[in-house]
Amino acid sequence: MELDLVKLSNENRFEYDQDFSINLNIYKNKEIHDLKDLYLKGEIYLNSVSMLEVHLEITGVMIITDSVTNDFVDYPFVSKIDEEYDLNDENFLETYQKSQNILDIMKILWENIVLEIPISYTVSDSLEMEGNDGWAL
Repeated sequence: MELDLVKLSNENRFEYDQDFSINLNIYKNKEIHDLKDLYLKGEIYLNSVSMLEVHLEITGVMIITDSVTNDFVDYPFVSKIDEEYDLNDENFLETYQKSQNILDIMKILWENIVLEIPISYTVSDSLEMEGNDGWAL
């Protein structure tokens, strides 16, 4: 998703209320096997001191590995983004700018989705662990 800064400065804000997808061939993460039902809602605008204000909510389902069974399982998530970005910050522009007036907000979305990956997750409530000389399910 691209954000046209010239258009943003003329219109004051962009509002999002849409489904979207992420190309996992570009954005790789070994814990996320797939993403589905991604939905974006919120707004992005320039405030009075030329800071980019991002107020978005991402919902979706990530396919991750079950911590107990090693099966692929659905993990529903919600990620809320409430950030300010300095458009004069060279590090910010180097990371997110595709061209002089275009920012790639997909990178911002991806970074926040990755933050939602659980350390461990299982849907296996009924499995009991046992072990004396060794552990087994």
